[in-house]
Amino acid sequence: MASGSGASPLLRVAKNSGWLLSGKGVGAVLSLFYLAIVTRTLGPSGFGVFALVLTIAQFIKRFITFDSWQGVVKFGHGYGETHEDGRLGRLLGATLTVDLVTSAIGLIAGPMICFGLGDLLGWEPVVQLWGAIYTAVLLLGLYSTPTGLLRMLDRFGAGAAAETAMPVVRMIGALVALAFAPSIDGFILAWMASELATSVAYWALAYRHAPGIVRRIRLTNPFRIHRNFPGLWRFLFASNINLTVTTLISQAPILLLGSFGAAAAAGYYRLAAQLSNSMTKVSQMLSRAIFTEMARSHAYADRDLSRREIAHVLKRTSAAAGLAAAVIAVALVFLGKPLILLMSGAEYLPAYPLLLLLGISAALEVGSVSIDPLLLATDRTRQLVVIRLATLAIMLVGIAVSLERYGPLGIAWSVLVSTVAALVLRVIAVWRGPGRDAGPAPAHAGNDLPPDPDAHE
Repeated sequence: MASGSGASPLLRVAKNSGWLLSGKGVGAVLSLFYLAIVTRTLGPSGFGVFALVLTIAQFIKRFITFDSWQGVVKFGHGYGETHEDGRLGRLLGATLTVDLVTSAIGLIAGPMICFGLGDLLGWEPVVQLWGAIYTAVLLLGLYSTPTGLLRMLDRFGAGAAAETAMPVVRMIGALVALAFAPSIDGFILAWMASELATSVAYWALAYRHAPGIVRRIRLTNPFRIHRNFPGLWRFLFASNINLTVTTLISQAPILLLGSFGAAAAAGYYRLAAQLSNSMTKVSQMLSRAIFTEMARSHAYADRDLSRREIAHVLKRTSAAAGLAAAVIAVALVFLGKPLILLMSGAEYLPAYPLLLLLGISAALEVGSVSIDPLLLATDRTRQLVVIRLATLAIMLVGIAVSLERYGPLGIAWSVLVSTVAALVLRVIAVWRGPGRDAGPAPAHAGNDLPPDPDAHE
């Protein structure tokens, strides 16, 4: 197993973040090119419709499915360290079962949401149809479980390679669509192909690096998962609530703008959000690497990481993230407008004020990147959910007050204010000290591993 337990925790975080950043870095660069193709080809209104389709599908997927890779990382370290491939295979079978069950629910609920909610909110028929189709493709991807396996084994380089498939295929697909089908339909098909290619890449690399574990994956009875892996359902539900609220915070503005028939405004907002996210990939990389390290430390607190070492990791990563946030904020001020002009043209300049506000908001998220993984890995998911719900409430109140008068700009200000509030609440949560909201840690070291109830099967 490539656990990497011999290296210091800070070095592991740095190494794993580096691998992830290599994949996301490629994606960030390529995204600028394929966004330029899409925005210039479709124009603000067409790009707004395209953005609304993607947003609807992503929100439905997040609302219905779980990020099961986090369950693999949190619950799997004990079995990985003791080379219990059979037990680990059963864990992956459990998370894959969860993925399949939730995806099946989504395949039924997705069209109902797209067509039912679409009529209620006044979405165009093309948005409803493509939203339902794209949702189905996202649900059939099913690569969260192999993602968790690669991260648990510290195979972040392989994960980065798999993740690169998405922007590469999107770039190729955008060029093909530009040549043969320069329309919303053509670009959505390209995005669908990128999702399926990413799924194939993750499963192929998981099998390459851990064939013995992958071959032992067996689907299980969903009602037996709690007995076999106590706490897994609770953890996944709590994590899903947090991630659903997080997604709603990021996607609600586009959904609201689309509902008011402001397709061009939705396009401006989506472009600004995409550009700000491209400049803050470092936060996602650090967050995933830190979560893996904190989950390992929580499983092996008596023999891997001391409290002092955890504090050291958090201080160093927070300092690096804070520096990155400052650089991002300065870069947005001076490079934001030229970048929009170069990529998408003068007709997208209304996105620049949005880019500044959303970019500062994203930079604040970068600066607090160490806090969420710490709360999640140390069984304080409930605190994280409360923080996210408070953030969402603040944002929605701000939007309700400002949307009619200020439009997209009012939404962007609401996002920034809610982000500042969330940062304050996170700091308070860490300052108050640890709690145990989600029950006992599920993974244990050495001979203290829980018995395998399926060993007789």
